Amino acid sequence: MAPWSRERRPELIQGFASLVCLLVLTSAKGDSSMFSDVRFTTEPSDVIVNRGEAAIFNCGVQCSTTTPAVRWLKDGKPVNMDSGRYTIKANGSLLITSVQHSRTAPRISDKGVYQCIASVENVGQIVSRKAQLDIAHLSKTFDIQPHDMTLYLSDVAMFRCEIDGAPPPNITWFKDGNPLQDRNNIRIFTDGVLEINPVEFRDFGSYHCVAENLDKIKARSSRTARLRQNADIDEILQGIQPSFVMRPKNTWAEVGTTVILFCGANGQAKEGRQPTISWLKNGITIDFTQTQGRLTVVGAGSLQIYQVREEDSGTFTCRAENPIDSEDADATLTVQVPPMFRDQPVNHVAQVNSDALFLCDIYGVPMPETRWLKNGQLVKELNESDYFQIVDNKHLRILGLLKKDEGIYQCFGENSLGSIQRSAQLLVVDLMVSPPTPSSFTRPIHHLGGIYGDQTRLPSEPREMRAAIVSRRFVTLSWSRPRSTGEGGEITQLIYSVYWKELGSERERVMNTTQLGANIQHLKPNTAYEFRLRTYNDYGPSPTFARISITTEKDVDVPSPPTNVEVTALSSMSIHIQWDPPVQAKGTITKYVVISYEVGKDSGENRVEVLATSYLLENLKSFQEYSFRVFASNEIGDGTSSKEYTCRTFSAKPSDTPKNVSVETSSSESIIVRWEPPPADSQNGVITGYKIKFKKRGDSRPAKTVTTDGNRRLYALTDLMKDTEYQVRISALTVNGSGPYVRWHRATTYRDDLDETRVPPPPRLIRVVPYDTSIRVSWSAPDPESKILVRGYILGYGKGVPDSFRLTLDADNHVYTIENLQPASLYVMTVLAFNNIGDGEPKYQTALTSEETVTEQVTPMMPPVGLKAIVLSSSTVVLTWADTSLGKSQTVTDSRYYTVRYTSLPNNNKRYKTLNSTDLNAHIDNLKPNTRYEFSVKVIKGRRQSTWSMSEINITQESAPSSVPRDLTPVPKEDNPTAVTMNWQPPQKPNGQITGYLLFYTTDQSQSDREWVVEGVLGEKLSTTVKGLTPDTTYYFKIQARNSKGYGPMSSTIIYKTPAKDGTGGGKISPDFIAPEINYNPNGKDIDEQPQEDDNKQNDAGGLSTNVVIIIVTCVVGASFCIVIIVVAIVLCQKRDNGERNKRPQAAQQQSPSKGKMAQRDLKKPDLWIDHQQQFELKNVDKPERSESMLTMSTLRRNSVDGNKSIDDLPPYHPDIDKEYPEITYHPHGNHEDRYTPMRQQPMQHPPPGLIRPKATKPPMMIGVDTQQPSHREPIAMVTALQSSQMGQMDSPHGMMPHSRPGFPRTQYNMPYTTSPRVNTDHSHNMHGMPMDHNYHVSALDDDESSVNDPLLDESYNARVGYGLMSPDICPKQSHSLPHLAGHGINPNGGSGSHPLPPGVLSHTPHKGQPTAIISPDQQLPGECEEHKSLPRSLHRHPLRSFSVPSPPPPGSNPLSSVALTPKHQIVKPQQTSSPYKKPTPPISSVPIKPRTTMPIISTPKAPDVVLKGTQEDPDLQKSVSTEELTAEMANLDCLMKDLNAITQQDFEC
Repeated sequence: MAPWSRERRPELIQGFASLVCLLVLTSAKGDSSMFSDVRFTTEPSDVIVNRGEAAIFNCGVQCSTTTPAVRWLKDGKPVNMDSGRYTIKANGSLLITSVQHSRTAPRISDKGVYQCIASVENVGQIVSRKAQLDIAHLSKTFDIQPHDMTLYLSDVAMFRCEIDGAPPPNITWFKDGNPLQDRNNIRIFTDGVLEINPVEFRDFGSYHCVAENLDKIKARSSRTARLRQNADIDEILQGIQPSFVMRPKNTWAEVGTTVILFCGANGQAKEGRQPTISWLKNGITIDFTQTQGRLTVVGAGSLQIYQVREEDSGTFTCRAENPIDSEDADATLTVQVPPMFRDQPVNHVAQVNSDALFLCDIYGVPMPETRWLKNGQLVKELNESDYFQIVDNKHLRILGLLKKDEGIYQCFGENSLGSIQRSAQLLVVDLMVSPPTPSSFTRPIHHLGGIYGDQTRLPSEPREMRAAIVSRRFVTLSWSRPRSTGEGGEITQLIYSVYWKELGSERERVMNTTQLGANIQHLKPNTAYEFRLRTYNDYGPSPTFARISITTEKDVDVPSPPTNVEVTALSSMSIHIQWDPPVQAKGTITKYVVISYEVGKDSGENRVEVLATSYLLENLKSFQEYSFRVFASNEIGDGTSSKEYTCRTFSAKPSDTPKNVSVETSSSESIIVRWEPPPADSQNGVITGYKIKFKKRGDSRPAKTVTTDGNRRLYALTDLMKDTEYQVRISALTVNGSGPYVRWHRATTYRDDLDETRVPPPPRLIRVVPYDTSIRVSWSAPDPESKILVRGYILGYGKGVPDSFRLTLDADNHVYTIENLQPASLYVMTVLAFNNIGDGEPKYQTALTSEETVTEQVTPMMPPVGLKAIVLSSSTVVLTWADTSLGKSQTVTDSRYYTVRYTSLPNNNKRYKTLNSTDLNAHIDNLKPNTRYEFSVKVIKGRRQSTWSMSEINITQESAPSSVPRDLTPVPKEDNPTAVTMNWQPPQKPNGQITGYLLFYTTDQSQSDREWVVEGVLGEKLSTTVKGLTPDTTYYFKIQARNSKGYGPMSSTIIYKTPAKDGTGGGKISPDFIAPEINYNPNGKDIDEQPQEDDNKQNDAGGLSTNVVIIIVTCVVGASFCIVIIVVAIVLCQKRDNGERNKRPQAAQQQSPSKGKMAQRDLKKPDLWIDHQQQFELKNVDKPERSESMLTMSTLRRNSVDGNKSIDDLPPYHPDIDKEYPEITYHPHGNHEDRYTPMRQQPMQHPPPGLIRPKATKPPMMIGVDTQQPSHREPIAMVTALQSSQMGQMDSPHGMMPHSRPGFPRTQYNMPYTTSPRVNTDHSHNMHGMPMDHNYHVSALDDDESSVNDPLLDESYNARVGYGLMSPDICPKQSHSLPHLAGHGINPNGGSGSHPLPPGVLSHTPHKGQPTAIISPDQQLPGECEEHKSLPRSLHRHPLRSFSVPSPPPPGSNPLSSVALTPKHQIVKPQQTSSPYKKPTPPISSVPIKPRTTMPIISTPKAPDVVLKGTQEDPDLQKSVSTEELTAEMANLDCLMKDLNAITQQDFEC
């Protein structure tokens, strides 16, 4: 086995260390042997004894390591064992031999609270729950005694006795001095209640009760009550409304016990019947058939609840009702629950300086008070108690652990029913791992650098550590990345540990993060802290720390909150609040401020300033919950507010009537009453029912009364007389009584019963009220004149169609709400009546549900103010704000929290991210770099919340690009196998303004990135041309973007093979292709180790390896293929015409950069565009010297022609292209992608904006022009020409040409120079469908003009000149092109060897001294082809011939808006260079390939320039230009001119 490589050792060491650390942590957390199992097996319980008797408290303790020491506490102090009455048994129990009690000497009294303490050395101690020792006693007075009653025979009599005692005393009843016994009509309850039902004549007499305690020595006798007979017979004849003899009272009951709510009422009606007793819970009648016998009515009407559950809590109403009236009495049942653990603490192991959190969640009714103890001592009483935090009033968090924090921690919960406790042990360890504090990473960091001494692998400390924000209770730190991240491997991620402590304190805390900032919370005001910062990588921490000392801001000296606040309701309209002064006044209290508001209402806060420590609020609303808080003020300002207290005023009678009351006849003996409850603000309590009074019209007797439940909305009055008119009215009912009645409503019963021999008619009317997810449907009964019985209704509904769902309702129901519907949807409803015969005719109605709305809870809270967004880095922002309700202290003391929402702009989808904070600041991470964000915040407190605050907008900082440039595509240069144009798209995540790109390329993919050749591209250009490549060679390209913050990731490698010298072959190669020569691994190992071993075995056996065989076969196949190609090329070359064979190809010899030689410059001829149709020639145009031109980024992808074949994949034009691509139309003067368009589409006038087009694949032909050297730059005159294809479209009735391919050869040449004056035509002047003008238009263009300087074009485009169309009044005989002048030896500038121009052809403008070429229509030039005047126009010829790289015009320019000149003279102003004798400057190249250890200096690639000289020719130009080639080309052009002259004669007749 091969030895371990150096590269793999850190990984193995790191893995081993991880395993060791994991085992240590696992054993510490999971091995119970590390903890001492100290716990109670038995805890003491409450004891009630008589004075002088013995009492015992049991206590059992268990420990896994040793026997604990047990001692006892009484009222929190050690029990005095010297008295001789206390004995601790062997099992730990406490025995009190003789219990003593004295009210005058409490020190010698044994009454009190006892606790057992168990201690284990070097571990800690635990404390048991509390146990109460009470002395048996009986109160001297009764709380409730029986009272006198005068009743009728058959009424109900109830007496009650209540007295306080421990244990609860036994109650005995006496009648006329004799003990009572249970009999048929007498029932004695253990709760001290005596019930006599019905009252008989023998039951009249005197009654009293006797209460006895546990020892039956002490007894108390109540007063005597007399039961008398009522002899008023007249009252019975008229009827008596109900009245209670015993009302239920508010009761507390422990869960699991049995409770009885006593209730009894009398009130005989005329028929002699007693009132009916019914029970309601929370306004709803109790259905005893559904309670499974757990709720029953006992005796005369009392409610008994067996095994009380917590859900039984609520308001119970006893209702007594007879035909005359009804009466209600209510009582509140509160079910108490002893403390119980929902979540209890467990043993915990933690590291030094980390934080520990013990969970403890105790539930009970009333809510238990939670307390924490360490080794039997309250944590609040410990030194450094600030580092022991109670979270949410239940959990314990210990900050910055030290070894001395080890021990046993107990969580206690206590309420009126008892106490409960659980304990957990804390171990503090010190391991060589990063502290497990809350952080943004999960993997451990191993301190291996210090162990192995390899300091080069460790990072350095962070730089530029500073305090970004310093407040009273928090500090925000920020820093920069370290100078060194460590060597010897790829660093996955840097992690930072922030340590802080108070100066002079040994307790230090730590927080880990991957961000370049941290928000340190829970600091003390006006306190000096020391902060240390360290960097971690995969190999360990930095050897040193970055340090800083910060002092938090001083707290304001305002009072602390008032104490002992009590809020009490005095009536239905008043509440009293009182408090004690604050503990820390910090000056003189000048006033107290009471803040109150209605809970759940938008009435705002009420502020009252008082000087006393109490206040009475009056004129409040009945049964309304109010919230109160109080704070004190001194000379500095308002202090900290107390927590909020709520109180509800008492209920009262409803102050308004029920609404929407209707009365309608349903049969000859019944009437249906319908209503809605009173408004919420007028109910003044819980509506327990409705009273309905009815009587015959004109009847003088009192109306009969029917009482319904509080949840009823209709009631049927039955057993009425036929054909009789009745009067009905109704009122709402609370426990306080009935509210006002509505006016009398009338209805007449039918004379006869309704008919059921026919189906009922449809309902008379359907009304719908739509909401977002529901629809309320109401309808009227069928026409009563039909007298057809209706037994019910069928409601059908559906989305868009009726009866998708059907509901059957009874005949009394005329209102129904359809729930769970979809918002913004159309529903169709149908309602029909039915009886036993069948269904009647339906009635239809439609409704559109509204848009879904979210109703925010109404709240009076004010939103936070002063929101600030402080940017710390490219992904981190710190928010701070102020809360006006906290006063000047700005300290959160209650349960409020803040919700921050934020989103990037523009926010089109209206989606936000949220973050909650309990402080007045928030630290937001993971934001996008260089992104504009909007922030807002609101405060939430219980059910209250504020609106969102005003928004704050800020932009995150830039960062290095996080994605690669996209779509790196090589585009070959036509007739130049040594160059390739690389196009790409910007990265998807630039994270800032892109400042450039680095294009890497090489011939050896196995080389490191530092050895690749780098081509720099400044700005946002998305294309560059790489020159000096070796023909028929495979190159590898990749690219990365950069901005002001650094470099982005490298793109995937693109493989490209340059064509051969003859232009054949080459192109992009699939990434799956692996050339034999690059199957190379510098490490000496093959990619696949197993095949390499097999090859080695074969070599050892003497045979050829598989790789050698593959190479041989590949070479043979490649050689055969090359031979075939050569043969085919020879045959094709023989078929060429003589002109083609005589042409000599360019023989520029260039060296591959991989060989490390400087490539030769490509000589490029001057660029010239000629409009052969118009016969104009423009010269003397220079390109100004510019450093760089910027290109706009575009994320658009190139479109394909037919979905499968990309435009980039189409070959250059060939006469046979129509056969292979019959659906493609060729446009010779478009760019590489625009030359081909589908026949069914109109040729593109100009490229779409933002799309980056590659340059033409054909090298252009260059013709030398002379120069003029101005002293400064001048605007460019641009003449715009219309293509003949567009002219043909205007002449064609259909607006299209039948064919647009030119019929002339495309011979072009390429000669590079240092500057490049070019003459262009603008092909896009008929943009946006504008009508064409056949006049000349000249645009005075400057480089700064936005209409020309489009960022999509080359930087040299501003120095180009185009042509416009001829005016119809210009004869083609008077239009000439300067190539004809050149052919006749005429030089426009006049120099040696040239003929001067005729008069009028060349003149100077009157200003700036620049020569201007003026073509006059009346000037006859030599070389005119008169014989071609009658040549017919050819639709297959294109009027524009290009000798340079075709360049599309800027999409934003509009030549039609240019300044119009006269059609007689065309003025062209060339742009000139600064010096007439400037020598050619070779372009900067990075061709040589050689290893580099540092990043190379990036040079800006420029297009080859041409230096224009006056009379002296460039020697390079003389050597590179062939006279034969120019003569042949000019002859070819001469013929073309003749054809074009004939075309122009037909188009523009003089």
